[in-house]
Amino acid sequence: MLTHRERFASWRKQRPFTGSLLLGISAAFLLLPAVVSVRLGDVLISISTIAGVSTLLLATLMALCAASALLRVGTRLPTGVCAMILALVALPAANFGGLIMGTLTGVVGSAYVISWTPTDSTSATNQKSGTEKC
Repeated sequence: MLTHRERFASWRKQRPFTGSLLLGISAAFLLLPAVVSVRLGDVLISISTIAGVSTLLLATLMALCAASALLRVGTRLPTGVCAMILALVALPAANFGGLIMGTLTGVVGSAYVISWTPTDSTSATNQKSGTEKC
């Protein structure tokens, strides 16, 4: 009987978990300047421009890429490429790329998603025993 931790570890190894996590963090970084208002003494600073609309769109699409790469492993290549494009577009379009951190985590996360390869333990066992089907 596997514990919850062991089941989560085996589930995590079958997906581009690190890349998806970084894409989710990138979405949060992209969204952060658009929704946070900063109070400095009596002055309230909030970003309410047309860039806020593009920021919401880019952050939502980045979050969808993160969820897609995590839940549907077969879509990791198109999702990774789309997330890379979104991260680079966010630099000029979304509050300087979520204060640069959104773009950086998006580029690194999409690189992780694109470079991840599935490890199939059954094919490794079949190769050892010589019973691989053609």
